[in-house]
Formats: sequence, C-alpha cells, structure tokens
Amino acid sequence: MSTTDTTLPSPAPTAPTGTTPPWRRPALVRWAIIMALILALEAATRTGLISPTLLVSPTEILTRLAHIVATAQFAQDAARTLTTILSAFGFGLGLGIPLGIILWRFPAAGRVLEPFIVTGYAMPTLLFYPVLLAAMGLNAGPIILIAATMSLIPIALTTMVALNSIKPILHKLANSVSASPTQYYLKVLLPAATPLVFPGLRLGFIYAVIGTIAMEFILAGQGIGFRAGFYYRELNTADMWAYITVVVVLSVLVNTLLTRAEKRIRRDML
Repeated sequence: MSTTDTTLPSPAPTAPTGTTPPWRRPALVRWAIIMALILALEAATRTGLISPTLLVSPTEILTRLAHIVATAQFAQDAARTLTTILSAFGFGLGLGIPLGIILWRFPAAGRVLEPFIVTGYAMPTLLFYPVLLAAMGLNAGPIILIAATMSLIPIALTTMVALNSIKPILHKLANSVSASPTQYYLKVLLPAATPLVFPGLRLGFIYAVIGTIAMEFILAGQGIGFRAGFYYRELNTADMWAYITVVVVLSVLVNTLLTRAEKRIRRDML
C-alpha cells in the first residue's frame, strides 16, 4: 500500500545571527552619510560652487582647527564656555526636577503654573539680557541665568509628565509596605520616572548650549561663541567654521553620552 509523503519543505536558509548587511546597520549608514556630505562640500568649495566667503573646504577647516586647539586662547575660551554651560545646566537640573515634582505633587499648582511655564518655554528669553545686564553687570551671570532658564523648563515639564505616567500600582505598593517619604521618592518614584526624565535632561543640556553660545556670539567678550562671532565680523571664514565645528562636536559628544546613559538605565530598569 502506497503512502503519501507529508514531509514539509525545508525552510530557506537564513543568514546567521550577527551578519546584518552593512547597509542595514544604522551606525554605518550615519557615517556613510557624513562622509558623503564632507566629500560633497570638499568638491563644492574646491570647484567654486560655494563662495569662500560662506564656507571653506572641510580640509582647511580641520587644518585651522588643529592649529587653534593648540593655542592658549582656545583653552581660555573653551574653559569659559564649558564652565558657563555646565553651570547653567546644573542650575536647570537642580531647580527643574524639584519644580517638576511640585507640579506633580500639587495638581492645582500645576494647572495654574503650567501655562506660564509653557509660555516661558516658547518665549525668547534672550530679550531679557539688557535687564539682567543692568542688574548683574557685565559678567557671565546674565548668560548663566538665561541659559539656566532655557534648560530648566524642559526638565521641569518632562519630570512632571514622567511622574504622572507612573502606574498607580506602584503607589499602592509603597503604601502597603509603609514606605517612608524618603524611601517612597528614592526607591519608587526615582527608578520609575528616571527613564522618562532623561529626554528632558537631553533637551535641557541642548538648550543650555544654545543659550550660552547665542549669548556669547552676540554680547560676550570671551568664549567659543564670542570667538566664532568675532571671526565672522572679521570675515575670517576658516576660523569661524573651526569654532562652529567645536560646538557641533561638543553637542554630539554630550548627546551621545546622555543617550548611552539613558539606554543603560532603561535596560537596568527592565
């Protein structure tokens, strides 16, 4: 008696794990885009498609950057700018998280203050520089205060949203074990809210950089932003773009570090 062969066809071979094609790896694609952009700019500047008064070739920018980084002037400018950015971000972090907790802890206050905070988020705080200059004098204080305000608002709003998104079961769990207020905040709220607070921290740092560089570009007498504005007014395009490159590299570096820290914390929270 014949039998019917019911053997299923073998599946098509699949690529072993860890052999993702290069064009499907995000990091490689990003680097490819950057290199293509650099090569395009190099060709455009070398052939005259882009005026040298607007942009010089990337190789010339890198050459000038290597020369500038070795000078004492750059060290002083970098120290001034980094100190201002970190001070502004520190104030924004130290005040933004408690403000976000207050807005969450007291919903009535949150409903009253949130429109003002959102309005401040959208308003160009640089307009207040003349008033702060008259009150605080010609120093780094007004720049730090404005940059700190720009950093504080996204941190506060993100903290409030993160705390509001915590599952009610966690609050009940803390009450069921009679957790103290300190344990409640450190053992329950902080671990649960941290993954959602990190995007606000990244935005806060970005706004601290923007506020600092913008104020230095316009009104300061020292710093990376001031130096970029100085060379712009002097029509020294190569040195101007060298200092702009410093700002770009700093922003990308810090954003990368914060992104990795966020991923690490999210992984540890799972």
